[in-house]
Amino acid sequence: MTVPSTAPRFAHGVMTVSLDGEDVELFANVRASRTICRLYGGLQQAFTNTNAFDFDTLVNVVNAAAGRVGKQAEATAEAIFAEGVVVVAPQVLLFLNFLAGGGKAPKTDAAKAGKAEPESEAAASGEAG
Repeated sequence: MTVPSTAPRFAHGVMTVSLDGEDVELFANVRASRTICRLYGGLQQAFTNTNAFDFDTLVNVVNAAAGRVGKQAEATAEAIFAEGVVVVAPQVLLFLNFLAGGGKAPKTDAAKAGKAEPESEAAASGEAG
């Protein structure tokens, strides 16, 4: 049996995560940033709390980023618990990095290395300029 991937997906300022089988879109926008900063006095405290697996922080960040209120917001806690705090916390950290970077997908080591290679090849061959 194949286990579905819980790896987040990125597109145009949106990070999609799976919580208890439901795809949830987390929007990296000013509203989410302001809400999280008001709740925690800045993104740094949200990072710190998430690193400590603080359940309420996970719920609040997901709700702020997804624009969830009311019954949807209440359901977030159940979904995070069902998915597992140890599974969700790294995704929330990734989202906070995504948010802090203005909604740009994080670059992988391979992408960084791939970008650097052509420049160094051009410089080595004397074609730079």
